[in-house]
Amino acid sequence: MTPSRAISLTPHIFVRDVPAALEFYRKAFGAVVVFVNRLPDGTLLFADVAIGGGRLLVSEETPNLNALSPQTIGDSPVLLSLDVEDVDDLARRAVFAGATVELPVQEAFWGERYGIVRDPFGHRWALCSVRDEISLDEVLRNSPEEV
Repeated sequence: MTPSRAISLTPHIFVRDVPAALEFYRKAFGAVVVFVNRLPDGTLLFADVAIGGGRLLVSEETPNLNALSPQTIGDSPVLLSLDVEDVDDLARRAVFAGATVELPVQEAFWGERYGIVRDPFGHRWALCSVRDEISLDEVLRNSPEEV
């Protein structure tokens, strides 16, 4: 089946404080707010945010619509990934802006520098170097036995 238009994927996350989240994403990841959609009463429905070449929708948690933040459900079942040239710099910026380190940036057996931070709103972010081409044989040869 050929789609009639291009398909893109845009994660939509929920937080308890959209303005604070947008400021964190600006400081940590260089996010730019592209568009803010408000309801007629002024309630912010969502903010459309550009981070690098990707997009992210950020909305206020709305429990009656089952739109819950990680702070409400107790964790985040999602890992958002950012591929960048300088993953170490991005990790420093994220921590400076208020993220906590879950996995320090390190050389990963699959051929990239990789780390995980959690933003102040409970969302988890994988920070990755731009991937080099590495063969499956190399990945398997380098992988720990317990994987």
